[in-house]
Order: sequence, then C-alpha cells, then structure tokens
Amino acid sequence: MSVRLHLKIPASTANLGVGFDSIGMALNKFLYLDVRINHSDRWTFQHIGPNVESLPTDESHYIYQIAQQVANKYDVTLPSLSIEMRSEIPLARGLGSSASALVGGLYIANYFGDIELSKYELLQLATEFEGHPDNVAPTIYGGLVLGYYDPETKVTDVSYIDPPKADIIITIPSNELSTTLSRNVLPETFSHKNAVRNSAISNTMISALIQQNYELAGKMMEQDGFHEPYRQHLIPEFQTIKQIAKQYKSYATVISGAGPTVLTLIAPERSGELVRELKREFTNCRSELVTVNITGVESEIVY
Repeated sequence: MSVRLHLKIPASTANLGVGFDSIGMALNKFLYLDVRINHSDRWTFQHIGPNVESLPTDESHYIYQIAQQVANKYDVTLPSLSIEMRSEIPLARGLGSSASALVGGLYIANYFGDIELSKYELLQLATEFEGHPDNVAPTIYGGLVLGYYDPETKVTDVSYIDPPKADIIITIPSNELSTTLSRNVLPETFSHKNAVRNSAISNTMISALIQQNYELAGKMMEQDGFHEPYRQHLIPEFQTIKQIAKQYKSYATVISGAGPTVLTLIAPERSGELVRELKREFTNCRSELVTVNITGVESEIVY
C-alpha cells in the first residue's frame, strides 16, 4: 500500500516589535511537502515554483539533514523518501522559510521513523536546532506565541496571546538578506540601562496587545532597541515604508524577522489603501495583505 504524508507548514514573522528572539506570529503563507517512500537507496527532492528552485535535490538538502539528525537521536532508520516541495515563502526574506523547512524535517522523521513525538517534544527539538523559539513555536502551534529557550536546561517554555485584530501588510524586497549578515551587525553587549529600558517597552507592548490597545502596542513596537536600529540600514526601503504607513495612520511598521521584509500593522478600514500605495511606490518589492495563521502545521496521511 502506498502512503503519502502531506504537510502544510505556515510562514512566520519573528522578533515582533521588541520581542527579539522571543515573540513570533504564524502567517497564512505556506510550505507544502508531499512525501512518500521511494523504495530506492537515496532521497530525492522535486521543487516546484520560484521560491524553491535553487535548493539542492540530493541529500545535502536541509530537510534531509534535519530528519536524519532526529532519526539518529531516537535510534531509528528512515526509509528513502521522495519529497515534492512547493513554497509560498520566499527564501532569506525574514518570513521563517528555514524554520518551516526545519519543522517539516521534524514531522517527516517523526512519521516515517514511527517515533511518536508529541507536539511539545517537537517544539523542544525545533528550538534546540534553531536556538530560539520565535519562528518555530508559531510555525508548529499557529497564532501569536511568546517563548523562552534555556540553553542550559535545553527547555523551551511558551505562552500565547490572541493575535491582533488588525490587518497585516508585508512588503518583501526582491533581494535576499542572510540571517548571518543580519546578526553580525548586532552589538555583542547591552548596557544595563538599555536592557531595563527595552524590557519596560517589551512588557508594555505585551500588555497592550493583550488589552487589544493597538495604538499603544504599535507605539512600543516602534521603540525597539534590540535589533531594528542596527539592521534598518540593511533595508533601504524601510524608512520610506514607515513614513508612508504613518500617513495612513498605521499602528506600527517593523522589520519582520531578520529582514528585509517589512511588516505593518494597520486598522482594517485603511489597509487596502495603504497596500495599493506601497505597490505603486515600491515596484521592486511585493506588498500584500496577509492574515494570521491559527492552526500551525497541518498534516494528512493519504493512502
């Protein structure tokens, strides 16, 4: 009997506002994986569409590497698999493409290795690989997720907030921006004074999100001091996007993940006008309305 595993894995926006490496939100843009046993001696990958066409088709593939690490950890042997891969998530744009692939590798190893990992265990593994939960936690669970990974105990704890009842616009530049480059511009140390300041801003932002006070939440989001001041020069469009969004009374405009995608929160009655203006202004970018994903990974076994 032929068995296929279908996976639908959401994108994510991370470092949300002042939530550096700790707050992320799942978005309704997806990585689709169709996986089956191929009864040969090697894994194969077929990539469909522009967002994945540059990826390797052999066992140097990131998904293969992750799946084998999980199999080794649990002392199981995975069969050779054929994976058909299609993605709406552009690579290296700050929308969690690598986190989605990582989660895909975990789910593939779990199913074809018959490991029976719980969703909690999948999160622990994902965060151990990634080093922080802000992309992988919302990818697995959906919604708006806050998390902390303790590198000493290797335990991740997460909490949830209702996603904002606001519209989301993402503006995706045509150029990639590697996470490595984006991390290299960050300072190695932070003064106690700055840590206290940004902790207060973050706490207020979270409280405002819980209370659905999006004007206050947006005000706090735009005062991030952890990463945005150091990264915004890598995104030439950032300041102009922010200025235009303010003309339409947006709540906040921030860098998504490590960039270069720029995310804007805005009231639903003004989002259409703004996204059309951004499309006119930035012809080298893709501006679009996106919605929050609340389901996380969807998996289906087809016989």
